[in-house]
Amino acid sequence: MANQKGGVGKTTSTINLGRALSELGRRVLLVDFDPQGHLTEAIGAPAAPAEGANLARALLGQWSGELGDLLHKVSDNLFVLCTSDDMFLLEPQMYARTGREQLLSRFLDALTDVFDDVVIDCPPSLGAINDSALVATRRRTTGGHSEVTGKIIIPVGAEDSSIRALRLLLRQVRTLCEALNIELNIAGLLVNLYDARRGKVATTTLEAFKNHPLGVVEVIHDRAKVRDSWRERTPLMDYAPDSGNAEAFRNLARRLAVNEIPGTTAGATTAVTA
Repeated sequence: MANQKGGVGKTTSTINLGRALSELGRRVLLVDFDPQGHLTEAIGAPAAPAEGANLARALLGQWSGELGDLLHKVSDNLFVLCTSDDMFLLEPQMYARTGREQLLSRFLDALTDVFDDVVIDCPPSLGAINDSALVATRRRTTGGHSEVTGKIIIPVGAEDSSIRALRLLLRQVRTLCEALNIELNIAGLLVNLYDARRGKVATTTLEAFKNHPLGVVEVIHDRAKVRDSWRERTPLMDYAPDSGNAEAFRNLARRLAVNEIPGTTAGATTAVTA
């Protein structure tokens, strides 16, 4: 879930898509890759300690141990890699590393026999952390001969400012692809907080997104139950299982699970523009 713009529903979408995938019987890992730690807070988990077992230290090779020491269990099939109190120090240390864009990829490659799906909650910023998360979605075969097929989902709000943010993110994707000579797959746009009652801005923006080359993978409506489930620190599928938005996330999960969303390929020679 990537968009450098804040407030577009990345964390909510990460949690609810992950929960919907787990309902399909898939073993799912959510990665809180945002130093602000909204995902960790939203599920009611404690942040990992600054010293000891945490994701930042594992990525930098400063910690090695059992995977279970890093995980917080939400349900039988749903786990979270929480942020840590020193996560804000990760990015400056990444800039001092060669191959920093591959740090998260290498870590996740070791988990292909453990999890069916990984959903990454990216920070609302451009930088090394976001780069590493985007690169982790590239299609590849791991050392254990497992195939990784990732997609970038871009949550957007039904507002004009989301269009500019989309342009910046696509520029970042294009730059990464050119620099590393890789291809990344963008599943499409996930429109959040849509409410037609907000008038022309909301409706015309949604129409613009639907006509965008990337397309819209799902529309999540602005409803009180979404906000209430956040306050209760409970995924929407558990808080309001029969709601329209819960079914929308289930539909998105089903389509992703069977690879029904081909997405759009961005690469060194195939740019995607807003």
